[in-house]
Amino acid sequence: MSTKMTWLLEHRLCRRLISMPLIVLLAIVMATSVPLWLPLSWLLGLLYPPARAAWRCLAFITLYLLYECVGLAVSAWLWFRYPVMGRDHQDYLRANGALQSWWANALCRSAKWLFRLQFDVTGEEALNGPGAIVLPRHTSIGDTLLPMYVYTIPQQLNVRYVLKRELLLDPCLDTAGHRLPNVFLNRAAEDMSPELQSLTELAANAGNDAIVLYVEGTRFSEQKRQQLIRRLIEKGNSAAADRAKAWTHVLPPRPAGALALMDAAPEKDLLFFAHHGFEGAASFASLFNGSWLNTTVKMHFWRVPAAELPCDDHARRELLFHQWQRMQDCIEEMRKR
Repeated sequence: MSTKMTWLLEHRLCRRLISMPLIVLLAIVMATSVPLWLPLSWLLGLLYPPARAAWRCLAFITLYLLYECVGLAVSAWLWFRYPVMGRDHQDYLRANGALQSWWANALCRSAKWLFRLQFDVTGEEALNGPGAIVLPRHTSIGDTLLPMYVYTIPQQLNVRYVLKRELLLDPCLDTAGHRLPNVFLNRAAEDMSPELQSLTELAANAGNDAIVLYVEGTRFSEQKRQQLIRRLIEKGNSAAADRAKAWTHVLPPRPAGALALMDAAPEKDLLFFAHHGFEGAASFASLFNGSWLNTTVKMHFWRVPAAELPCDDHARRELLFHQWQRMQDCIEEMRKR
């Protein structure tokens, strides 16, 4: 990460003075130019098959920008209505939680409609019960919304996210995300102790809230998998390299974050979330080729009760690796269906 980007992430006021006007400006440009880009992108898709979903992608980006503007406006109103007017803090948190749920739900529904997505969910019985530590597979920009859309909103649970710090460049996540009990991790920190302490504090008073952690640490891609295998071989960690070679659809879990959450919230179950269908959309640019179009996103959940979790860290690591093998097998099965 560049020095300028690091500086921007560390200075909230400067970051918001740039990101908020920029998102509003982009929304105005995209919304007012619909009569121009809509027919042109539709024609481009007809003449150039690799851009067959161009108009759908531009429409989704436009909706995303408009949702950001609505979210910022509501965030400003909530700030004036509650902190400025001295109203109840818990009501303030609930209102921001409702805003977060609306934002995620609106994006998911828009993507489902524009790209004609179908959701095939199995293991629904695992979704019942108290808020869990949710450990999803991570493959694209799209799957970050799925835990909220499929699990926490239908179950009427509050959700606490563990996210990478770079997402603070999204103004809505920067505002509502900071008001709610979420953690934005600095994955490049040399000393991870403060980051793990933040996870401990996040989980210690979570109550019945769900906690979502992307335990792989980054989005899966074959390139990242091969790079990881090479690094593990160079470090002489043959056991970990063998696991990474065997797991062709997932990256090995980074146990430290999950262990910190389990230590701080020993009463919480683990909820594992396998899915297949978003692999072709690792970025907005890749959406233009129609990789999401008419896709059936297969999802499967399973739960490991807190009472069955071991107490020592070594056994917990082994449990995570065992469940991640199940994740690999589950995705392999989904690919065959």
